[in-house]
Amino acid sequence: MTTNAPADGVPEPLKLRFLGSLVEQLGAQLYPSVTSTVAELVSNAWDSDAKNVWVSVPLDRPWEQGSEITVLDDGHGMAYEDARTKYLIVGRKRRMAQGELTESGLRRAQGRKGIGKLAAFGTAGWLELTTLRDGRLTAFAMDYDTIREQEAGSDYEVLVMEQPEPPMNPDTGAPLTSGTLVRLKNLKAERIVAESQFRSSMARRFAVDQTEMQVVINGIPLPRFAVDTEFRFPGDDIPDGVQVDASGWAMETLPGDRPVRWWIGFTPHPLDDQALKGISILANRKMVQRPFVFQQAGGVSGQLGLESLVGEVEANWLDDGRDIDSDMQQANKDSLQLEDARLVPLIEWGQMRLRWALRRRERLLIDKREGEVDQGADLTELLEPFTRSEQLMFRNMAKEYARKAKNLTRDQVADFVGQIVTNYNDKAVRGLIEEIQLEEPEARGRIWQLIDEFGLIDARRKLSLIQGHLQIIEKLEGAVHGGAVEVPDLHEIIKKSPWLLDPRWDLLDDEVRNSDLEGVYTPEEEGGVRMDFIFILGPRPPASQDQIIVVEIKRGTYPNGREKHADQQEVAKFAEYLSVVEESFNASTERPNVIRGLMIAEGYTTRGERVKRQLEEPGRLEFKTWSQVIDYSKRFHLGWLEVTKMRALSGRR
Repeated sequence: MTTNAPADGVPEPLKLRFLGSLVEQLGAQLYPSVTSTVAELVSNAWDSDAKNVWVSVPLDRPWEQGSEITVLDDGHGMAYEDARTKYLIVGRKRRMAQGELTESGLRRAQGRKGIGKLAAFGTAGWLELTTLRDGRLTAFAMDYDTIREQEAGSDYEVLVMEQPEPPMNPDTGAPLTSGTLVRLKNLKAERIVAESQFRSSMARRFAVDQTEMQVVINGIPLPRFAVDTEFRFPGDDIPDGVQVDASGWAMETLPGDRPVRWWIGFTPHPLDDQALKGISILANRKMVQRPFVFQQAGGVSGQLGLESLVGEVEANWLDDGRDIDSDMQQANKDSLQLEDARLVPLIEWGQMRLRWALRRRERLLIDKREGEVDQGADLTELLEPFTRSEQLMFRNMAKEYARKAKNLTRDQVADFVGQIVTNYNDKAVRGLIEEIQLEEPEARGRIWQLIDEFGLIDARRKLSLIQGHLQIIEKLEGAVHGGAVEVPDLHEIIKKSPWLLDPRWDLLDDEVRNSDLEGVYTPEEEGGVRMDFIFILGPRPPASQDQIIVVEIKRGTYPNGREKHADQQEVAKFAEYLSVVEESFNASTERPNVIRGLMIAEGYTTRGERVKRQLEEPGRLEFKTWSQVIDYSKRFHLGWLEVTKMRALSGRR
């Protein structure tokens, strides 16, 4: 047998060595958001028995080179030796070394793993800490990039700051008697941090009463987490055998004598903010599990309920223990180790309670929608011209529909009934209503739901829409042949109704200066150009636009009735407009698939026609007359009208 010992026979000792990049893994990657960074610093303030925490964060604006985040508290602070032997030791198990209570003995400490101090490097490249205890200041700084470059086995020597300024109370301007100020610089957020989202996320993370510790963000105290709910349990209902405490939270005990407190709510509309959606779990006044749905999947109606779900569960026993064997939280402390077998009773209980809440929401939603529809002033006004028997029929119809389409708002139900009322005099609609009234009440609601989804009544509405479009086409035709000028007459018509040129188009902008395009070209007064319209067709990733269409229009006739013919200069100018747009978007990383141009004029001069023929290129440069545009739009809408009439009569798509 051989060994890897050197020639002299004395092997090098085997060592577990650490590189500075470990800070990247434990800091930047575990605490990747501004909220998680600041939340960890606020937790440190709690552990220092602070009564107040003042946070300053640049919100709702881009971060600049000099932007910084500060977190100041009036806790007991640290002595130099505390910083050296406790704070600056990564991985120090605070509870093993100091016990579970804070120095005052009145709070349970939130820190436990000894890596929260690295949270700053998830957001900043430079940390300055100034702390005051027993009248003595200690101040030092740490550079993230330098730490990352540390060689294996070497210690990082922090930069001791000479003659630091003592922490000042922002409310009074007087020096604090004790406390800690953390200043984060070289911020590295890639997007603007929205104030509303930051505040709601911070409120979600803590269940600290303001009388115990007040957190102030940019001068405004952070309230306890709250959100407007349509239904809230307990309150609107409560499961059998469950008790409610004085604060309105439900109380239960899980197997193993593990108590939980909870509330579950549903907002009136789906939640867009993912930081709010779901049920968070709290332990020891702090969130230990980001909002989630207990690994629950809902059916169609249940899924809609999950989109507006919000709530909290308090389970302080999740924060018990001092070492890794008893720890059920992940390293970043805002997620549980959900695969841990010890959490199975909690997950199963949460799934049961969530299913109960979704069922109760569905029943309450039906009752509420029926009541709203029956008592709504909008429906009363809509039905006023009808007889009492007809009003009763329409009200029952609305309630039957609301019972099946329970996730619709009162206005949406009233709008559907309004469609039927508006078309009530139509023979086909009246006959359909009479047939449906012969069905059982339970079946009628489903039939009305299908009628709405099938689009029968909507087809009737489309008839009036198309007829209105035909009137606008006649208006354009009259303007073109009546001597209307490009600006403002024809421009206004096209701007309001881009579908006149092509039913697929959406207007991006009109009267566009080339200087607006990526800032590449000079303004008009310096020789730039101004084009009439730019249209876009729907995007196909990775392009932000699928097609860009540059449109140039010329008046159709003069006041005396003579046709306006575009000359060679106007045709050449149009081609120049297209080149400007092509060059601008060629410089963009999100170039559309197609860039083309369309010029509309009633005719062209001899020279204009010659230039047009030279430039005309199918798929890139096209030329149409007003007669062609109007004729196409008119034929399209007349065809649409006939198809819609057939759908309205047959009830088929």
